[in-house]
Amino acid sequence: MSIGRANGSRVTRRTPGNPQAPKTIDYSNVDFDIFGDLLSFYVRTVNILVSRDLDEQTEELAMAGGTGKISTLLLVGANPGLRPSVLAHFILKDRSAMGKLLEQMERAGLLEQKVSSAERRARELYLTPKGRALAQQVREVARRQSDDFFSVLTDEEQDSLLRILRKVYESYVDKVPSPA
Repeated sequence: MSIGRANGSRVTRRTPGNPQAPKTIDYSNVDFDIFGDLLSFYVRTVNILVSRDLDEQTEELAMAGGTGKISTLLLVGANPGLRPSVLAHFILKDRSAMGKLLEQMERAGLLEQKVSSAERRARELYLTPKGRALAQQVREVARRQSDDFFSVLTDEEQDSLLRILRKVYESYVDKVPSPA
């Protein structure tokens, strides 16, 4: 299985410097204590790196900063009528954070909330035409960014990493749909 690489080609990753790296002292011999053997350290650190990189790539689309906007845009686009509680479940947002995010995206004209015809107390989420157009752009940027960021791994390593991360995610989040 290829992850977002239709022709299987490798992308050469630019190597951004860490703007926070010390410039006046040699730090190559720092002891990482137990972090060198902790998966959680590397998962958290790579999450920060990939998030920063994605923010840079989506800055022109006004999707940078914070978490949840891209997930909301793409999941609502793929699931018109999705309820906020279901969306919050899959993107791991609490009710308050989800409400603020939806309000922000609604003000930006990207989505709308409608009262469910099946259950009057429930709300359903739909992308606006502006949201659908942006979702297409974001989808392309996110694929390209993921391919670029993880190009240090072979296709097989990327497939394995995705399989492992999906397994961990699915063990903590109920009823995750199977990949297409």
